[in-house]
Amino acid sequence: MARAKIAAAIILMTLSSISMGWAQGMGGGMGRQVPHLLGDFKPVVGSGAEYQMTTQKGTMDFSYVIVGKEDVGGSPGYWMEIRSKGSELPGETVMKQLMVLDGDKPQIKRMIMQSAGRPPMEFPLAMMPGMAQRAEGGGDHSPGIKVGSETITVPAGTFECDHFRKQESRGTLDIWISSKVSPYGTVKMTNGEVTMVLEKVLSNETSHIQGQPQQMNFQMPHP
Repeated sequence: MARAKIAAAIILMTLSSISMGWAQGMGGGMGRQVPHLLGDFKPVVGSGAEYQMTTQKGTMDFSYVIVGKEDVGGSPGYWMEIRSKGSELPGETVMKQLMVLDGDKPQIKRMIMQSAGRPPMEFPLAMMPGMAQRAEGGGDHSPGIKVGSETITVPAGTFECDHFRKQESRGTLDIWISSKVSPYGTVKMTNGEVTMVLEKVLSNETSHIQGQPQQMNFQMPHP
């Protein structure tokens, strides 16, 4: 039991770190953490997008993928996986979130995480106050002001995009968005220090979570 608690605590700290990195976005000094994407959430089950992010510290591959649909309280919900490789943790880390479309913004109702070589764990959001606001369900997802329409070419192909520009604390953020890409439409995003490009449009995707998620219900010790 003690080992299970220690392992869960390690994953929980990793989860909090990754989620805060997403919430910081491209302009928030995210280092090599996965950024949160800007724009409208338009999920298509089985579809997703694979990206490569380049920073001064190197490159990182990650994907946003819609792997299922589930109604919650009469509102449509979608299971979205954020898969990342190339961080300090070995192998692939998968964060699976149930995003419920209720109101202007999707809200996270469930959250499951699996790191390489470990069983999946489901974390009650109550264990991490504000997690639903820090992660993909919350925060400012506005891409900024539209500056025009452009055709751009990235490793995934050539796309007709709307070009948006947003002023962030660390400079200007440029985003190119296409309706052909799910779930957020992002084709390219850059702030000068960090560049993210679409590597591949994914289809017929299923969950990368392996095994039955374990419910983590213990309380973290106070420092």
